Amino acid sequence: MKFIHRCVERNIILLNIPYPNTLNGERKTVAVVVPLSNRSHFTADEEISFRHLKNYLGAYDKYLVVPKSLKIERPGFKIKPFDDHFFGSIAAHTRMMLDPTFYEAFQDYEFILTYHLDALVFSDQLMEWCDRGYDFIGAPRLGQSDTPHVVGNGGFALRKVESLLKVLRSDEYAVDPSAFWESFSAGKSLSLQLANLPRKYLKRFRPLNNIRRDVAAYLREPFPCEDIFLSERATKYYPEFNFAPLEMAFRFAFDEVPRLCFEITGETLPFGCHAWHKQDRKFWEPFLLSES
Repeated sequence: MKFIHRCVERNIILLNIPYPNTLNGERKTVAVVVPLSNRSHFTADEEISFRHLKNYLGAYDKYLVVPKSLKIERPGFKIKPFDDHFFGSIAAHTRMMLDPTFYEAFQDYEFILTYHLDALVFSDQLMEWCDRGYDFIGAPRLGQSDTPHVVGNGGFALRKVESLLKVLRSDEYAVDPSAFWESFSAGKSLSLQLANLPRKYLKRFRPLNNIRRDVAAYLREPFPCEDIFLSERATKYYPEFNFAPLEMAFRFAFDEVPRLCFEITGETLPFGCHAWHKQDRKFWEPFLLSES
């Protein structure tokens, strides 16, 4: 039955007819979510990003995620306001993307596609990627080498809402209490161990040793990125969390060194890309949609 529902949705989208809010009372499959900054105007490059989104994914539900204090409207988009402290910096955006309230706001959908305004999409493959069932898929991060070390740049990423909530609501320990005490007490005198004994038992108190504390500590790091946090820690809190394999990630999106990624995919464009005007604008220019 689920397969039939997906086929119905795909045929509706190909005909460029907005698909219904629900299919037999079930949740919708996917929405496109565009996080904004705390400004209401858009650059020329951001308008190109909007143009690609409208052209290829215009039939899907689309949301602008905005600060509560920002008054903005854009045709074809619904508005999802969030507290102002989630906007204005990379750290603030990371805080929002690692807060369960963000995903709770989209619980009517099985998936969301996060689409930053430095992203582009090149075709409508969205339902096909949803059908693959990954919990998270984004462009590989290459870093300073040709070997990807993180799968899943969050600027253009498909996320399974329920799975992200399982991670961010988890009551698993951030640090194993026994391992913590063994490491902490190693080489210390008995008197020091006794003086610090409360630490041993506080680590077993879950509200002080869970993902909420882990996220809070991570946000104090110099350059916190939600996608790196998830790639490194999601399976710690939800072992079944399913990242897409590298070969699929390259087909889904490019980010860094797009010319190398293009070679890897046999000169096949991905579904989308991120940071197109920062990484290699000249590579992407032949694929940009002109203003009609």
